Amino acid sequence: MITAYYKLELLSNEIKAINGIRSKHRLDCTSYFDNTEEGYRGLDMFVNKKGHLAFYKTPNRSFLNPERKRISEYSLTNNYNFSSIYIEDLDYPEYAYGYPNANLKIGSKGELNPAYPYRQDGYLFILNKDYTQIEILVIEGGRNLISSYYQSLIDGDFEETLNENRRKSQGFFNYKWVA
Repeated sequence: MITAYYKLELLSNEIKAINGIRSKHRLDCTSYFDNTEEGYRGLDMFVNKKGHLAFYKTPNRSFLNPERKRISEYSLTNNYNFSSIYIEDLDYPEYAYGYPNANLKIGSKGELNPAYPYRQDGYLFILNKDYTQIEILVIEGGRNLISSYYQSLIDGDFEETLNENRRKSQGFFNYKWVA
């Protein structure tokens, strides 16, 4: 059911300096696991020239239309909006869900949306309190049922698979670490 697993972390200032990362707020993918043979390509447009997969926690008021009925507090972005982070059950603020923008064209200039081919995918998020660590579970084709998957995550139905994905995960990029 889980297509891919990604773990994002706010790296320490020391590790950022060693790796030439200037942003103080960037979340880097430190590990991932892909459950597909061909490889999940839905996040490729967020990989930079150096090979880092990184996102920024962005307050939604900066780019969402306030007239929409549904607004989340934050989104994950990097040149494009990867996904808003929706928390429906306030008793479980560590769990959230989202999905890619389904519009063919985005932005004020109407450029093509690079996530459009993945518009039917759904994302589950496991968050720490200050959003300095975020785990992303990709469910390919799961957009229409993401609310149900979200409830299953809260109920612990993904625990065994999630732990297996964590155990099998490997580094996304070969960062230089402090000894």
